[in-house]
Amino acid sequence: MEAAKKKWSFAEGLFTHNPVFAAGMSLAPAIIIANTFRGAVTYAAVFSSVTLMSLMISSFLPRKLPYALRIILYTFIAAAVYIPFCIFFEGRLDYDLSKLGVFLPMIVSGEFITRASELRFFRMEKGRMILDVISHIMGFCWAVILLGFVRELLSSGGIDGTLYGVGFTIPILNAPCGGFILIGLMGAFIRMFRKEGRDK
Repeated sequence: MEAAKKKWSFAEGLFTHNPVFAAGMSLAPAIIIANTFRGAVTYAAVFSSVTLMSLMISSFLPRKLPYALRIILYTFIAAAVYIPFCIFFEGRLDYDLSKLGVFLPMIVSGEFITRASELRFFRMEKGRMILDVISHIMGFCWAVILLGFVRELLSSGGIDGTLYGVGFTIPILNAPCGGFILIGLMGAFIRMFRKEGRDK
């Protein structure tokens, strides 16, 4: 119950425990998919909807069930939630969901649902859990969208084919190694600010 007892704030998931920059969760989609602004926004929309609904439903499963069975059920619930949300978003978002490839269905077995649910979220009382889940989802979404925007702008000089007069571009930022570099830099900045905050 350590996660529930320690001092908690909504800003944890947004900044100090940001799933991408500070905690290193769901790095694959952040590195591969978040190289364009529109792709990042689309993934964030599907991810946030599926993850939030899946975790809310899964939180009602009895904790007395064996651990392995709970994880399997979490994944089944997420898969059941994923299908109607994909149908809903298809055609409503100005982006072809198929371009997101295998990373979109991998949401159902992602770290939020199979790992963070047991290690963090479901150890809290229900009200705080909901806020914490929302905080971490928002943290993931702003991180992915920021990465998509910065990588597309600096690698191509514009967003969605519209150029903005960026005189110096870095095409390598569009590649996976560019995502690693930016995530590493942002993670270092966040850890630096966290350390300064503790020292004060």
